[in-house]
This record gives sequence, structure tokens and C-alpha cells, in this order.
Amino acid sequence: MSKKITFDYWQHLYSNRTENMFSSEIRDLLSLSARPDIISFAGGLPEVRALSFQKLERYIKRILKADGDISLQYGGSDGYYPLRTKLIEVMKLEGLDVVEEDIITTTGGQQALDLLAKVFINTGDTIIVESPAYTGALNSFKSYEAKIIEIPVDDNGINILILEERLKELEKKKIQVKFIYLVPNFSNPSGITLSLLRRKKILELAKKYRTIILEDNPYGMLRYEGKSLPTIKELDTKGDNQNVIYLSTLSKLLAPGLRIGWIVAPHPILEKIMLGVQSTILCVSAFTQRIAYEYFSDPSWYENIDRFISIYSRRRDVMIKTLEDTFPKSASWSKPKGGFFIWLKLPEYLNTKEILADAVRNKVAYVPGSGFYADDRGLSEARLAFCTENTERIEKGIKILSRIVKEKIKLYKSFK
Repeated sequence: MSKKITFDYWQHLYSNRTENMFSSEIRDLLSLSARPDIISFAGGLPEVRALSFQKLERYIKRILKADGDISLQYGGSDGYYPLRTKLIEVMKLEGLDVVEEDIITTTGGQQALDLLAKVFINTGDTIIVESPAYTGALNSFKSYEAKIIEIPVDDNGINILILEERLKELEKKKIQVKFIYLVPNFSNPSGITLSLLRRKKILELAKKYRTIILEDNPYGMLRYEGKSLPTIKELDTKGDNQNVIYLSTLSKLLAPGLRIGWIVAPHPILEKIMLGVQSTILCVSAFTQRIAYEYFSDPSWYENIDRFISIYSRRRDVMIKTLEDTFPKSASWSKPKGGFFIWLKLPEYLNTKEILADAVRNKVAYVPGSGFYADDRGLSEARLAFCTENTERIEKGIKILSRIVKEKIKLYKSFK
């Protein structure tokens, strides 16, 4: 997995910002995970094979026949208007009530994060993230040279007491927090869901300290048990000033290959974001957004969500059961009620980056935990994705990992 290091003749021309750009461990592992002989718990790859390719083909043919010349042209910076009306219907299923003018579509959720970082972060600005946090968000925020403060999570989400303490300390130092970033539903990577009480409290703190919450919600509709909780954006109804920016993606509800995400924010913020779109990609893909519109205009998409939930929940159950049956008692893991991921914690003397090398030799891949922290903590932790592999391969892969972990523990104790 090592990469050849070569002399870079052009190094003297790069901006300082490139020093804060880091390769995503997840993306680096995807090429490895694409090998059919590798059981991959690395990438959070949706089960796109559950979609009807015949229906998608009909949607595309209909688009090309009806307005192919328009759909293949440049589009607007804010996206395809009819799709935004469909996204409103999607959000209503989670209790959000917005209008078309509140939404801008993006090229995937990752571009939404990059645009928000571009709009809000100056070099040295302070932001707060849950910890561990989505590595794609961390890399985007680092690239804009933000100072990142990490607040740990427990079984109920981000620790509100520690968060409030940090906000008080920063206010005393006259440091403005630009935003608080979190994934409240089945968080990537921890799988943990933020409790209703904490959702209300974090919104209260955001208003008190005049900062913004970036609520990233890619997995909210993929709940496998329990009652749905209101989004923080839904709770942000009092007063004239809204403190929550909501972002999501169709990568988990439809397909990541279409590269469609969206942002819901107050209009002055959306105007700034649109300037960011125009200065980077000019406009989003009119063609893929029309495909998504056709998909959500077909009522069968509701059945597809049910199909996804059935597939993922079964895979989650098998992974948890196999962890319980085979892993040592010194290990622990989250038990998500939805989403794609389980967060594994091993004894602190183990290093999941080192274990990964042995795992890959045994045809299993996962993502080491250090990539989900801004300061490279989490050396004994790992993210396991249960969304990609079938139940038989999940069971086999977890048993292989268990054997390797037990061998590492035995080796450590023999030298102790």
C-alpha cells in the first residue's frame, strides 16, 4: 500500500494551502476494495444493484427524447428547479418544511462542505466538530486552514457539557466560532445518533454564542429501528435569525455516481454559496439532475428506500452478531440504529493501521480510526462499513479480523 516518493520540481510554486490538503484514507482504500477477492468494510458504498437499471434507462431515454439539447447544456448555478421541488418532498418525510428558494443543489455532499468552508473560513478561524468526525469534512476544513476544536461523542452524540465549556472559554478569549459541524443521524464514522435533548441544547448554544450549526444528514432516511427524531433544522423555528445550515446528498438515497447534494440555508448565505459555485464549477450537471427528477417523480422510489433499509439492516445485524460471537471482550463497538457504519474500539495498545496490513494480506479491508480525528488520535479505533458486502462475506470478514486481533493481543501479552 506504500506509494513511491519522488522529487517534486514544482514544489516552490505551490500555495501554502496545499500543505493542509490530505489524501482521504477512504479514497485510497477504494481501489484496493474494488478487488473481488477483498472483503471490504472500508468505503460506505451504497447497494446500487438494488436499483432498477431498466427504469433508469427509461428515464434517460425520456430525457434525451424530450429535451436532450437542453439537458446536455450548461445549467443554472442553483440547480434544476423541478428537482428542488422533489427534494422538498424528500425533506418533508423527515419533518423539514422549506421552499424552493431555500435550496441550492451541489455536485455531491462533498462539494457542499467545500463551498461552506470557502464561504465561512479564513485562515486561522476556529470551528468545532464532533469527534470522531467525517474525514471528508475534516480534510475540507483543513484545506482552508481552519483551527479545529474536537468535542468527543458518547452514546448520545456530541458531549454538550464539554461543548458548552469550550464555547465559554473561547468567548472569554474573544474568539468567534464560525460553525459547529456534526452528523446527528447515524454519524459517519461512529454510527451514533444525537439525542433529542442534545439537539435542542446545541441549538440553544448556537444562538447564545451567535454561531452556526452545519447539520449534515446523508443517512437520516435509512433508519432500521426506533423512532425518527426531528432534525436540528426543524427545531430552528424561533426568532428571525436561523442558526442551522442543513446539507444532504442523494448518494445514499439514489446513487453516488450522479453526484448530487444540496444545501438549505438563509438566502443571504445561499447568495454567497452561489458565487462559490460560479467561481469553481460554474454550474451543476443539468443532465444528472434531470435523471434524479425523473427518479423521484416515480412513486416506486419509496419502495427502493424500503428495499435499501431491508438490505442494510440485515447486514448490520450480521456484523454485530459476528462481532459479539467472535471478538475479544476487551473490544467494543457502536450499535447504530441506521446508516452505514459501526465504530470499533480495540485495546489502546493495538494500532489499527498496523493491523490493517495483516488484514489486507488476509483479504479484508477497513478504515483505521486516526483519519477521523484532526490530530491523528484514534490509533486503536476503526470504522467498519456494513453496507457494501453481503451477509456471508461480512461474517467471513469479521471472523478473519477477530482472529488477527486475538493474535495481536496474545503477542502483546507475551512481551508484557
